[in-house]
Amino acid sequence: MASTPQLDAGPTVAPPPFLKRLLHASQKGRLTRLMVATDFSMCADLALARALRLPVGEGASLTLFHAAQSVPGQGAPGDMSLEGRCLARVAGAARRRLREREPVEVKEELRAGAAVQEVAAAARRLDVELLIAGRPHAVRSHELTQRGIVVRGLVRQVEAPLLVVGAHPARAYQRPLVAVDLSEDSRRALELTLRLCPPPVKVDVLHVPEPCTRPGLWHAGMMSMEHWLVVRHDLEAAARKAVSRFLAPYREAGRECEISIRCSEPLEEALLAEAADQGSDLMALGMAPSEGEAPPLELAERMVMRADCDVLVAKAHGL
Repeated sequence: MASTPQLDAGPTVAPPPFLKRLLHASQKGRLTRLMVATDFSMCADLALARALRLPVGEGASLTLFHAAQSVPGQGAPGDMSLEGRCLARVAGAARRRLREREPVEVKEELRAGAAVQEVAAAARRLDVELLIAGRPHAVRSHELTQRGIVVRGLVRQVEAPLLVVGAHPARAYQRPLVAVDLSEDSRRALELTLRLCPPPVKVDVLHVPEPCTRPGLWHAGMMSMEHWLVVRHDLEAAARKAVSRFLAPYREAGRECEISIRCSEPLEEALLAEAADQGSDLMALGMAPSEGEAPPLELAERMVMRADCDVLVAKAHGL
């Protein structure tokens, strides 16, 4: 997330452009251009199962994308007929599952090349609103599996919002958690979450004041424990007011948001702890364009790999 803007207890009025965008998002509602990256693994099956449970709008399309990679020692991939048949079989199963829902066009796209680069190019060409990918199961060692490397590459290189699925999608999202730092990046994360989780789902909103993102603040000799407790109380009070103003337009639009302020852990640990405490099934955070600095790519990558729930990384592209 971006560094937190200076908290201000004074009244704030949302600018007209934001109100117009909020109204547009409310009218636009559900997503219509989805893409699932598949390698025919169990992780990819979970991603597709989640995609089939997402709320979609009229005329929606779901593209199933597979990149055939070369085998070491054999050069570029040649005959892709087997992968084509696998992709057609997966698409057929998706069409059968969607038959009873509002019409969704299921498309297939097969390319040869490196997975991350091909997925990123396809997402840009198709102007997808959301890319869904599966997260590999956690391993005891710290070494990344090949699938883990691909997922982290998607976080870095794909311009579209990315939903990384790690849990079995037994139902639609019920306990989404959105990390906000009062920036436009986190506002995008919140708005996309509201589209993915229509009413009456309540959205939990977490804010970690910027001074609290630095570990060991009071231990660093800056203040005594007693002084830190006073400072922490003031930080939490100011942060709650600022987040309440940030959420005011959404509450006026009828969306219920529950605010949590955490000052006791560094940012990464606060996100994981809050998700565990709330029993979250989705964690969302915003990410600035490539030239920005918020949130650090490393934070988004670690959340994608460490969180027990699904993780949504919202980006400017596609929203």
